[in-house]
Amino acid sequence: MGTHRRLASATMISLSALLAGCGQSAESQAASACEAEAEQRSQGKMLQVDSKALLHSVKLEDNGIYTMQAPVTFDTGLQSEYAQTLTCRVQISDGQARVVGITFVF
Repeated sequence: MGTHRRLASATMISLSALLAGCGQSAESQAASACEAEAEQRSQGKMLQVDSKALLHSVKLEDNGIYTMQAPVTFDTGLQSEYAQTLTCRVQISDGQARVVGITFVF
């Protein structure tokens, strides 16, 4: 992973945390962090996450980890377009969202 991508990901997660202080719910913060991480890991492919489905699927586990899943489409609008399911786990601590697991399922 390149330095610029890590910096961009850290910036997005920090921005998500900053927005949480402006009234963003923990669920929204977790979904935003997950979507930002998915985009960062898409390896340059066009990516479209169903943001509404992702947010609506957020569940808080007993261990304080937020889990979620949603459809994701790669190469949207191209002949090579394909869909997968994004699953994600996010931990929020001291107002900071940290993705602790992310998977693209065929």
